[in-house]
Amino acid sequence: MVKNKDEKENNDVKVRVEKSSVAEFTKRPLPSEEEIAEFEEMVNQANESNGEFIDPEQPEKEDEIKESLNEIYQDDDGQVVDVKKIDVKKRRGFVYWTLMLVVFACLTGGCAYVFYNYFFINGGTDATALDFNIEGPNEVIAGEEFFYTLTYKNLSNVVITNARLEVVYPDNFIYLDSYPASKNEENRVWDIFSIPAQSLNTIKIKGMMVGSENEIGIVLAKISYTPINFSSEFKKESSLTTAIRDIGLEIDIDYIPTALIGEKHDVTIRFNARDNNYISNFRITMEPNENIEIMDFIGSEDDAGRAAFTIPRPGVWQVEGANTEDQFIPFQFIVKDKVADTEEIVLKFEKPINENDYQEFFQETLNLEVLKSDLNLTLIINGSREDQGVDFGDILHYSIVYNNKGETELNDVIIMAVLESEFLDFSTLDDPGNGEEKGHTITWGKAEIPELEVVAKHEEGTIDFSVQVVEAGKLDPDSKYQVKSYAHYSVGQAPDDETAETVETSDSASEEDKADNKSNTIINQINSDLKLTEAVRYFSEDNIPVGTGPHPPKVGETSTYKVYWEIKNNLHELNNLTVSVILPDYVDWNEKERATLGDVNYNDSLHAIVWDIGRLPITVFAANAEFSIKVSPTEEDKNKIMVLLPGSKASAMDAETNAEIKKSTNAQTTKLEGDEIGKGDGIVE
Repeated sequence: MVKNKDEKENNDVKVRVEKSSVAEFTKRPLPSEEEIAEFEEMVNQANESNGEFIDPEQPEKEDEIKESLNEIYQDDDGQVVDVKKIDVKKRRGFVYWTLMLVVFACLTGGCAYVFYNYFFINGGTDATALDFNIEGPNEVIAGEEFFYTLTYKNLSNVVITNARLEVVYPDNFIYLDSYPASKNEENRVWDIFSIPAQSLNTIKIKGMMVGSENEIGIVLAKISYTPINFSSEFKKESSLTTAIRDIGLEIDIDYIPTALIGEKHDVTIRFNARDNNYISNFRITMEPNENIEIMDFIGSEDDAGRAAFTIPRPGVWQVEGANTEDQFIPFQFIVKDKVADTEEIVLKFEKPINENDYQEFFQETLNLEVLKSDLNLTLIINGSREDQGVDFGDILHYSIVYNNKGETELNDVIIMAVLESEFLDFSTLDDPGNGEEKGHTITWGKAEIPELEVVAKHEEGTIDFSVQVVEAGKLDPDSKYQVKSYAHYSVGQAPDDETAETVETSDSASEEDKADNKSNTIINQINSDLKLTEAVRYFSEDNIPVGTGPHPPKVGETSTYKVYWEIKNNLHELNNLTVSVILPDYVDWNEKERATLGDVNYNDSLHAIVWDIGRLPITVFAANAEFSIKVSPTEEDKNKIMVLLPGSKASAMDAETNAEIKKSTNAQTTKLEGDEIGKGDGIVE
């Protein structure tokens, strides 16, 4: 018998150790008694130490046999198999797979039916099948042309039919054009026969808004439509709000708020176009008032600044070509009779839309206190009959002009000036007429001014005086920082002491305002207490050198100095605040600038330094800036004191009084008056 390497021979008994399996083992025939005896003999020869079988003829195969047995009794995961238990796995048969195929076919068919029915039959058409909105600017300038863009998109896969788009414009919107054009006379309806599936469409509407500043306009739009496979109608709506942020024009109207019956009174309409202006042609109209008669314009057509305008009829001014320069329109009016204590003149500014239509963009009401008096009193302060701002420390120059407009002469005329304010220094009163001052009133009669004994018909005279506003001091937030002034007259007797005292109070003053024998009232609001200080230093306040080079300066050498600016403000908020100085030709900018607020810049073309602050709220009490300058004296400067700065200027607009505030400093020289250590004679060596 031939023995291969996978077999063991022991007394004609063959044992397969490497390629045997459980199936093969179970198929083998039962051993004979003789074979069993031989096997028992072999077992007895096993190693007693570990109980393992050892082939006496081939002990080197021990490990190989053990490894083969392990492979026989292990599963795929390396675990020992229980050969006493046999698990039989059933295979899925034909019925199972047939049922699974039927279920899969039903699910696929259902999904396909839903997909086809929704996207191809209905196309997803419901209230969301059309996307609709309006786009346009949120802010515009009056008269500026812009577009409303209406966008509608068919989100479905079917055609939408019988669509109708309607737009409701704001009252201040002027329609100009559209694409596509509307066939509606009011240019606000578009009939759309069909909207293709998955299509994006737009309608552009061109127009402008004309109205007052901050006026808003809301455009409303809606679209109705019917999908081709629906009988129901759907609707969508959209809206957009646009505000007019600017009218593009500066407009101011000068007039006196009191009117004497039968007298001509002047009105001046001033205007100029801003940088962004779209209204150059407009008209001004006055609302009808039977008690007010409008006169022809006054002055010459050649007057500087007079606007180009025509007067189609009294009370209408047609302006052509407004520009950025200051322009004005003058006119006069007469109040015919005193039918009420007050009258109004309402002026409307309108932009032409077409030949017959105008759109209003600005309106001003002139409130007049009507007086019926034989003696006409006119109060003028600092050359103006209008309210205006004044600074602390300013001198108010008063003029009271009286004119007898009655039919007879007036005897024993008493004229009283009422100055309501706690901020006047009456110790500075300068009155050539030597009127009697009592409290806040000054009274003149024939004893002080002989001309008041008899004022003939149409006779006119003037009373002049002046008084100073107090200097700025500790501020009281509860005080009214203003001076309210008017004049009052009586005939035949002077006002008694009680009357003179009571006019000091606001209540009595209000009663006096109702009388016919008073002048116009002027209110002078006191501007904020802006202060500007300036110093040129070689040494800082901490005695540290901040300049370089020789001091005093020397010919042929360069010296640098530090300039310090400080502003203080308490009373009102300021706008457009700037501080500037124009350097002498021989002084140069040396940079090293710094500011606690705003920016310090050098303007090369103007050879000027500008500190641009802009808005200064009252919460900011003080601000500082500094920069460096340099100077190189020549032989011509030797033995001279050089001017380093000719004086700086501060300017701002008072947010409360709407008046311009201007402050300035004195010239700064090489003496360095503001430098305690560096100051001296400042003579160039």
